[in-house]
Amino acid sequence: MTRASRPRARARARVLAGPGSPDSAVRIAVAQVAGSRRGQLLVAAWAFAEALSWPLLPEVILAVLCVAEPKAGPRLAATAALGSLAGGATGYLLAAWGIELPQPLTTVRMRETVAAEIAAHGPAAVRAQSLNGIPYKVYAAAIGERRAGLAPFIVASARARCPRILGAGLIMTIAAARTSRHRRFYPAYLLVVIVVAARGLAAVLASWS
Repeated sequence: MTRASRPRARARARVLAGPGSPDSAVRIAVAQVAGSRRGQLLVAAWAFAEALSWPLLPEVILAVLCVAEPKAGPRLAATAALGSLAGGATGYLLAAWGIELPQPLTTVRMRETVAAEIAAHGPAAVRAQSLNGIPYKVYAAAIGERRAGLAPFIVASARARCPRILGAGLIMTIAAARTSRHRRFYPAYLLVVIVVAARGLAAVLASWS
């Protein structure tokens, strides 16, 4: 979208989401981002950063964008999965080179558990990540620090993370497409996403403290 066209798009959104509209101006604005290159870059950067240091899962940004623009959902979910793998590979290499990145909202117990799992299973230990709640970045850094094998780590990561990320994105996309008549409630939905993400993160931290 060019700079000249943005005011027209915003004006159109205000008209479409005027009084009594079945849609929401917020959803329309977010959908414009989701369907653009900016949306794809945002998802890629979010998923990549989460595998290194960022504390919020790729599913959070997918919940925002895929629901706003279901047509972009499959593409955004695939982008998130690939971005996560690229971030995991980068995290592995940085740790192998002795570079430590901050890992906010992680605990000593998480790192001790990951170390024990790697000792027992090597790079394949990352397969437990999707179920135990320990952030992917902890596995990437720990496996890289031990130089346990980049290729096996990426293969195990793809098997563990890609189905989850793709599945979550597609489920949200289908749900949004089937409930399009309720789009005017999108702002309230965003508040729910924020609350659920915050409580989920707090629950994970509490369980691993």
